[in-house]
Amino acid sequence: MVELKNEFFWSKTRDEVFRACPRQYWFYYYGYWNGWLEDAPERTRKIYILRNLKNRHLWIGEKVHQCIERSLHNIRRGIGVLSVDEIVSITLDQMRVEFRQSRAGTYWKNPKACGLFEHEYGIEVTDEEWREVARHVEVCLRNFYGSDIYDGLRSHPREDWLEVEEFSFFYLDGVKVNLSIDCAIREKDYVFIYDWKTGRSIPEDLPIQLSCYALYAMEKWHVAPESLRMIEYNLLFNKKSWSTVTRGEMEEIKGYIRGSIKDMQSLLRDVRNNIPFEEERFSKVEDERVSGRCNFRKVCKA
Repeated sequence: MVELKNEFFWSKTRDEVFRACPRQYWFYYYGYWNGWLEDAPERTRKIYILRNLKNRHLWIGEKVHQCIERSLHNIRRGIGVLSVDEIVSITLDQMRVEFRQSRAGTYWKNPKACGLFEHEYGIEVTDEEWREVARHVEVCLRNFYGSDIYDGLRSHPREDWLEVEEFSFFYLDGVKVNLSIDCAIREKDYVFIYDWKTGRSIPEDLPIQLSCYALYAMEKWHVAPESLRMIEYNLLFNKKSWSTVTRGEMEEIKGYIRGSIKDMQSLLRDVRNNIPFEEERFSKVEDERVSGRCNFRKVCKA
């Protein structure tokens, strides 16, 4: 069996984790490695399982994205899509099963089972707040399947579909940059990239996200930035916003990414093989707003 290698890459998420807390970054990208093996050390196994936890807000986004992804793949293949009532019913049934598995701690024996942060750390969440999670998912799904965007995608020529929820990448100065595109289509001389949001948007994240999309589109589809349009669709509020990016903005973001990569690699003992210094070299942020939401509280050393 070929041993997997932990290869270095950059992504917006990786950058966010690194900036939030370098120690959390170590857990998330290094400490968990090989934790899936049967003979993994106990602490490594714990880190691996805790890494997979999600809070209820991320759970909402995951379930909504999965539904939309499945429907759009079916449309691309010419397969009929279920009614929104059926989709909502099936999704909420799945969530009830996952909720019970999480509450029972099933994920400690089966890491592929759903594990919710609130259950693992005994966070007090009222029954009404859990019901609000289900309502949130239903509102997002009904807004999407009743939207003009969905109608347009259903009638779009199959040959002009580019990507749906694919884990893509491009290279910057030899470093792999990972990204995920919810949906991308070509229409005449333009490429439209759709981004589904299930919660509040963070405006300062947009330039990085859009520039990464543009750099990828230039490399993959030979699309000039002037021909790229991003549509952010906030499914909870049923609100759409359009964005574009300039070459100047892209150059600025490339500089930001290079700086972020340099900072991350400064904590590697062996950059070529992506081998980090010891855990203690990754500073721990003593801020309850960060540590209180960290998946790794149980294993983080003082």
